[in-house]
Amino acid sequence: MNKKYDPKFKQEAVNLALNNEQTYRQTANDLGINYKTFCNWIYQTMNKPTHQAIKSNKKPDYQELERQNEAMKKELELRKKEIEILKKAAQYFASLK
Repeated sequence: MNKKYDPKFKQEAVNLALNNEQTYRQTANDLGINYKTFCNWIYQTMNKPTHQAIKSNKKPDYQELERQNEAMKKELELRKKEIEILKKAAQYFASLK
């Protein structure tokens, strides 16, 4: 079933998704919109040269995002090593009984 949505509704839904901390899927579900349809709206909006984020020069700092990503990867590796150490310690103490 193909629904026709008002362009104003589409724009408001996309703005909500872009300015919200919820996932796109959660926002689509809350609004009662098919997830793939919703993603298409977001894709179309993001590819328009008149997109609001471009007008306001609110572009993401990709270098900062890369730095954060690398820091998170290092943090994840550290946590994995800690878990392995704790597993070995647990095995050692369990063998003492």
